[in-house]
Amino acid sequence: MTFTQLLNTVPIEFGKQFISFITGVHNDDRISLKYYHHKETQTVYADVSFGKLAQGPPGHAHGGAISAVFDELMGACCWVNGYPALTAQYTTRFFKPVPLNTQILYCAEIKKIENNKLSLEAILVDAFDSKYAEARGLFILQDMETFKRLSQVSTGADEFLQELSKHV
Repeated sequence: MTFTQLLNTVPIEFGKQFISFITGVHNDDRISLKYYHHKETQTVYADVSFGKLAQGPPGHAHGGAISAVFDELMGACCWVNGYPALTAQYTTRFFKPVPLNTQILYCAEIKKIENNKLSLEAILVDAFDSKYAEARGLFILQDMETFKRLSQVSTGADEFLQELSKHV
C-alpha cells in the first residue's frame, strides 16, 4: 500500500453490485478506483487514478470527474456504515489540478448525524499528503422501501439492495 492511511482498513466492493457512473464498467483509461473501510473510525477511502478519458485541462482530471468521485465516496461512507442515504447537496473546493495517471487518495467520514440528516466531509490528497480538493455533503437517510421503489427501474438493483441491507 502506498498510503499509510490505508493501514488497518479492509477492501470493500461498493459499487460492484449495480451500474454506476463511477464504478460500473471498469476502465483504467477513465477512473481506476478501489474502496477501503476503516471499521473503527468508520472512515471510507478511495485509492484513485484518473486516466485520459477523465481529462479536463490538458494532462489533468476534469473537475466534474473529481466531484463525482467525492459524491459516490460520501454515499459509500453512509451505506457502508449502515445509513442508507441519498445526496441532498454537496460542494467541492479545489486547491490545485489533479494530474492524470497519478495515484491519489480520497477520504470521507461522517461528521454529524441529526435526525435523518448526515453531514460528511471528504478530502483528496496525494502520497505526500498534499491537498488537491475537499468536499462537504449533506445526505438524507432513506428507508429501504425507497430503494426498492427505485430498483424497479434499475437493472441489477435487487442484488445491490440485498447486499447493502446486510449493513443496515
